[in-house]
Amino acid sequence: MNAETLSKIRIVVFGLAGLVCASYSALALLGNSPRPFSPWLPGASGFAAGLVMWLSAISAGPRVAGMAHDELFWVEWGQAVKFSYWFSIALYPLFGIFMALGWIEPSTSIAAMGTAAGAAPMLAYCILNLRS
Repeated sequence: MNAETLSKIRIVVFGLAGLVCASYSALALLGNSPRPFSPWLPGASGFAAGLVMWLSAISAGPRVAGMAHDELFWVEWGQAVKFSYWFSIALYPLFGIFMALGWIEPSTSIAAMGTAAGAAPMLAYCILNLRS
């Protein structure tokens, strides 16, 4: 396995886990239900993504794993985390307005905000990486 393959694996698993979390958040909002599908699925997808990345890095070896986690990865990951921090902070007043207007229940708000905050860094990283 080479560094490019390891980077592609990272993009795929981040993208899939991010999409599961974003789907949970969107479906919770659309249905005004804190459980649009199994609440274990977003966490399980994140755990599976981490496990796949970890096992892939081990099978590739330390040299290839180091090449795949180069300076560009850390810059893009840093930008994704910075974006997701402010995105998550912005959700509080937005969802406060939604709850004050009676559009969503507090339990739905917590479920949607939590999974959206989890999806943000993974999807932002995928967008940043695919842009470059």
